[in-house]
Amino acid sequence: MEEMTGVKCSNCGRVSYPKRARCPACKSEKMEETKMGESATLLTYTELWAVPKGIEQMPLMLGIVEFDNGARVLGQLTAREVKIGQKFRPIWSMIRKINEKEVYGFKFEPFS
Repeated sequence: MEEMTGVKCSNCGRVSYPKRARCPACKSEKMEETKMGESATLLTYTELWAVPKGIEQMPLMLGIVEFDNGARVLGQLTAREVKIGQKFRPIWSMIRKINEKEVYGFKFEPFS
């Protein structure tokens, strides 16, 4: 099972995903890899009906989740019925197909 990892700034402590070379808050280049965690809280979401080619989920549910470490991440949601404050976990899954090639990444599924 893939584990979602980001980076934590050694200077100010901000956690970011995806990984980056420089902190978006203080511009420090002192970044260290960190685990994002096993759960996140849904802050907001939207349903997309006009989606790019290769997306098989209709509607495409996108949400912003916040991990316990304060990092906020935008990603696909696996559930069609969601509510603000709901707990989700990151899972490694196919995101879409491009030229018949499957592209994988993290999606968020609700805790049962």
